[in-house]
Amino acid sequence: MLPVDSLVWHEVCESARLQKLVADIRVDRVRVPVHVTSDACPVILDGAHRSRATDLLGEALVPAHVVPVPCDFLVPGWVHAFEAPPLIAGLGSEGFVVGFLTSGGVRRPVYALGTSLSALFDSYWTVANSYVGRPYTRLDFVPEDRASFEWRLPSWRVVREMTTTLGPLPAGVTRFGPLIAAQCPSC
Repeated sequence: MLPVDSLVWHEVCESARLQKLVADIRVDRVRVPVHVTSDACPVILDGAHRSRATDLLGEALVPAHVVPVPCDFLVPGWVHAFEAPPLIAGLGSEGFVVGFLTSGGVRRPVYALGTSLSALFDSYWTVANSYVGRPYTRLDFVPEDRASFEWRLPSWRVVREMTTTLGPLPAGVTRFGPLIAAQCPSC
């Protein structure tokens, strides 16, 4: 068990999902532990919604598994699939790739706004905000039959610095499941 107020959220929560989870946890409590880093100030890798729901219900502690994350670990991202491609505008034309937009069989890179940490952070939010309100499906592969955005992230060291200094990333960008399965097989 860890104090909820000691945890750092690396991504925001989706309000509809959070509201449903608050209702479920009010009845059943948190049954599936959250996964956090082993840092002095633990970052939630998986379980942001469970942690936030616990906090909203006034609970001080949340069950947690600690997962070691190497600093050089390249954080995998989700693929968001759409019926029609989102319009992503206002980003850079070279440098760090924040993802790939695929539509009609054409895959094109989407570049960060600049090279600074804050430019990278803002780029993730710019992309996510470009399709707010549009339904999408989270996948761990690029589909051939639909438009998609494949998130690309830097190393854990950079993601951790972004989220601890600038704030959480959009929901549904990072995919820590493979790391958790490898580092915490009994979880």
